[in-house]
Amino acid sequence: MAYLDCTPEDLARVRFGLSPMSQVVGVLGVFAGHPAPPGISLWTSRVRDRYERLLAADPVLRALAKLHGVTDYIPDFYCVPPAGLGTVFEDEALAVRRTPADRAAADLRLSHRGRPLDPALDVPDVAGRVADALESLWRGLLAPRWPRLRALLERDIVQRAGRLAVYGWADVFDRLDIEMVTRDGRILLGKPGRPGAVMHRPSGVGLVLIPNAFGASYVYLDPPRAYGLTYPALGTAALWESPEPAADGLAALLGRGRAAVLTALDGPASTSQLVAQLSMTLGGVGDHLAVLRRAGLVGRTRSGRSVLYSRTPLGEALIQSP
Repeated sequence: MAYLDCTPEDLARVRFGLSPMSQVVGVLGVFAGHPAPPGISLWTSRVRDRYERLLAADPVLRALAKLHGVTDYIPDFYCVPPAGLGTVFEDEALAVRRTPADRAAADLRLSHRGRPLDPALDVPDVAGRVADALESLWRGLLAPRWPRLRALLERDIVQRAGRLAVYGWADVFDRLDIEMVTRDGRILLGKPGRPGAVMHRPSGVGLVLIPNAFGASYVYLDPPRAYGLTYPALGTAALWESPEPAADGLAALLGRGRAAVLTALDGPASTSQLVAQLSMTLGGVGDHLAVLRRAGLVGRTRSGRSVLYSRTPLGEALIQSP
């Protein structure tokens, strides 16, 4: 368990990033029983057989799944802060593959906390084998869903950045479920109150905030390049939960496409984000938004070069009605 000891200058260098690999780590955590977002059990029940087949086919993946169930320290060499919002999984997997053997082995020994290494992980080329295992999990469970996941994560970042501009870091960290403690002019982030927590100082190199659709909350350490904090993303229940009976009534009233768009607007979103999340065409989403706006159910605002849509109070009341 780690936490970050930051200066005000460190906070001035905080940025958001997207990490597909972080979502893979989140999946391992969910199946290991870590705290997870509402509705995720519906998804895990649908993919559990596929997940078990992936484990059965790969002893390294089985060893990682077991490790995530017993350790409080996830190996840093595959939990690396992303450079920005354009990170792709293939680049992250390549970075894992290129990890020096001694560093990967040291990370794994530390994560085992004195327990013997699983034989599948006690090999000279462990970094490459771990990269292969994580890639099999990515391709088997997440890659087909990545456009929708990415749209959700981007929406989360837009909302957090908006709150940051209005309310400041204290509000943002509180809503990220990241403990923020001030002490002697320093800012402690993570879980500094936990027994045995180890302090790390970014020292001005940067701090990346990484939304995770699977509820994962970790400190990412990649000194001296960067440090990161993952946090549970907003709006994930819409990805996992089955439609409720009220959704059928809404579809009967508005039409299934417009009902889907209105339901998806549980936070501000751009047209392109809705296209990715709902797997609709750009023209279809645009037409639905135009009708919803004329009906007073949706409004729009400009954020930089993007136009963001959100439900009006009338639209919210319609969604919430029994």
